[in-house]
Amino acid sequence: MSIMHLPVCRVATDVLVGHKRRCSLSSCFPFKLVCFLAVCIFCVCAPDAPVSEHIKASSGAYKYFCNGQWLESSSGKTVPVTNPSTLHKDYQVQACTQEEVNNVFAAAKAAQLSWARTPLWKRAEYLHKVAVLMRQNAQPMADCLVKEIAKPAKDALTEVIRSADLIDYTAEEGLRSLGEGQLLTSDSFPGQARNKLCLVSKVPLGVVLCIPPFNYPVNLAVSKLAPALMAGNAVVLKPPSQGVVAGIHMLACFAAAGLPPGTVNVITGACARVSARRQVGQQSPPAAETRPAPLPG
Repeated sequence: MSIMHLPVCRVATDVLVGHKRRCSLSSCFPFKLVCFLAVCIFCVCAPDAPVSEHIKASSGAYKYFCNGQWLESSSGKTVPVTNPSTLHKDYQVQACTQEEVNNVFAAAKAAQLSWARTPLWKRAEYLHKVAVLMRQNAQPMADCLVKEIAKPAKDALTEVIRSADLIDYTAEEGLRSLGEGQLLTSDSFPGQARNKLCLVSKVPLGVVLCIPPFNYPVNLAVSKLAPALMAGNAVVLKPPSQGVVAGIHMLACFAAAGLPPGTVNVITGACARVSARRQVGQQSPPAAETRPAPLPG
């Protein structure tokens, strides 16, 4: 199944009175050449400095990311991450409050409309830059995977590199899949003559909540984040409790790539606070405003 077939966009239709045939950009050699050169430029020009210098508080606990800023929780509390091999508490992450969770979703919702108007080629540029940064900063993520979920060192590094490859693939596939529409003739409907054309196109859902499992916390996070962003959605990442620090390092690459504030966010702490945010209630948004990204399968 193509990664762009994940339900991160919905279908919109417009009725047209006429149409003009046009060629597909993805089949145009100059267009493919431009994409290739863009990737080469990112490989040469992307900074070599670590992207994770701002993700830790002075206490040593890892911060959460909201609206373009790395922040400490006002709760003053942290959640330990235990190494399953040594049973030692190797990391601490922020215990976000309900208010902070709400602020993250509000920031994502505010940023999404502007991000949805960003051209597809620009979204692809951002994702290619993220992929380059992930390859340059693969070892810290791999080290976290070893300590958090006891993944063998070789497999951990492979997961990170494979995730970067998936981001590149998503960017290129998104240009083709999301750049195309479908024309339907009006006589497909009862009582209608063939005098109109209906254009079917894909539009973003809004804010997508990404909750990956612990066994592939980087790869299965990327498989949600990249398609959702490419489709014009803003995203909120809730990493698994084991694999959370690897997820924070991974999201730091998205942040360092320069995506607009609020487009990508990460929250840490109790899953119950995120679950409460998804439910319809007095302090929660309508269910349609936040969509959980499903596991690929």
